[in-house]
Amino acid sequence: MSKVLTATVDDHRSSNAGGWILLSVSVAVLVVIAVSVPHLIGRAGWASGEKFLYLALVGYLGATALHIASLAVGQSNLQAGAEALTRASLLMHTVAIAARWVTAGHAPLSGIYEMVLVFSWAVVVLHEVAEWKLDIPFLGAITLPVATLAIILLQVLPGEIRPLVPALQSTWLQIHVTLAMLSYAGFTISFALALLFLIKDRVSARTFLSWTSGLIGAIYGAIVLGSVDSSFAFLLPAWDAGAQEKVMVAPKQPLLVSISALGWPFVIVLALATAALIFNLVDSYSEKPGQSANWAKRLFLASIFGQALAFALLLVKVNSGPYFVPQVGQSFGVHLAASPFLLAGIVCGLFASLAWEVLQGKHDSIANSLPQPDTLDALIYKTVAVSFPLLTLMIIAGAYWANRTWGTYWSWDPKEDWALITWLTYAGYLHMRLTRGWRGRRSAYFAIIGFAIVMFTFFGVTYLLPGLHAYA
Repeated sequence: MSKVLTATVDDHRSSNAGGWILLSVSVAVLVVIAVSVPHLIGRAGWASGEKFLYLALVGYLGATALHIASLAVGQSNLQAGAEALTRASLLMHTVAIAARWVTAGHAPLSGIYEMVLVFSWAVVVLHEVAEWKLDIPFLGAITLPVATLAIILLQVLPGEIRPLVPALQSTWLQIHVTLAMLSYAGFTISFALALLFLIKDRVSARTFLSWTSGLIGAIYGAIVLGSVDSSFAFLLPAWDAGAQEKVMVAPKQPLLVSISALGWPFVIVLALATAALIFNLVDSYSEKPGQSANWAKRLFLASIFGQALAFALLLVKVNSGPYFVPQVGQSFGVHLAASPFLLAGIVCGLFASLAWEVLQGKHDSIANSLPQPDTLDALIYKTVAVSFPLLTLMIIAGAYWANRTWGTYWSWDPKEDWALITWLTYAGYLHMRLTRGWRGRRSAYFAIIGFAIVMFTFFGVTYLLPGLHAYA
């Protein structure tokens, strides 16, 4: 009996500790928002909608912080405040889109900046519809970080308004891109529902730790392989502040600036996340489970602090240039606008780590607040079933537009190929559910994998596999 009471007390202390950590993070986010607002608003313009977008970003960050605080202390009024702030931020977001539309003289659907702007808006709109119709707790704790991350990415993407090239001066462009953004936003909601299903279905916090540490390891592995040299210097593209673009030494080959010793924090985060994954997997097969799992948690917590430190040092170094480049005998500055995926990866890693901390501290209370697994499973299916026809129509509209513009329906462009892969993935999901009765965890895992493919199709192909869609 005494052992049971001791375990109960320990669990209670762990839960309270997790709650205080989450509350501390929320307060920290709100402090950062308060400090950042004057600077952000002061350097933007009203006419193009930039100030409204900054206000929306600040609001989404605040709403995310309130969602986290709600999870930490279990106060429903905090969640109500988060929803009110989300709606106010959505209004600012809508005004930002309208202002850009008026300034440009055409719908903001012609480049990667405008597509991300509309995608993030569509995610929040569908989130609000889901909250209104379904009233699912904690949905915003997943969907809002996705929208917020997208808007953070906008801050380093080239956002100047340019005249449309002839190929983009078509109503079919607006139809094609609108369908794409709506379907992608719908798949984002299905992803959020899939995560909530797994929480409700009592997938263990240890399993989530394996996924999260694996994700962090993949992100920082890619960063180390792509940006850290053998001397542990960090490599960033040189930035031409006047032209607001990367300095190129050859087509598709930017001039690289070496920042000494900055690679170390990223290597350490990679090592910590990898070690956490290994210890967690070892514990799964151990005859005495628990000891390795505790080490895995400690290592992963250390990796979270490492991520924050690496990000802070990167920001300091980016603003400390220029740096001398021996191969050309000149000094150049650096800018995160030249490396949008670096920023997106780091911020995504921090969001994922925070999500794990939420589950670590409040897994049971969150699960108890959610609808039944069958309800969530049905909602995943319905969301995909609505989004899939939009994706299908997007591909058809794009093919028709391509034939009118370039004389061919399909050119095996990388973006087209990955759109087809995305379509086949969700077609496979619907087929297996309708013919083989796939439900439960398999269905949720499929929705998560599909969302990862959607994100690569949207962002990854644009930068890594350029083709006819390079302008997008």
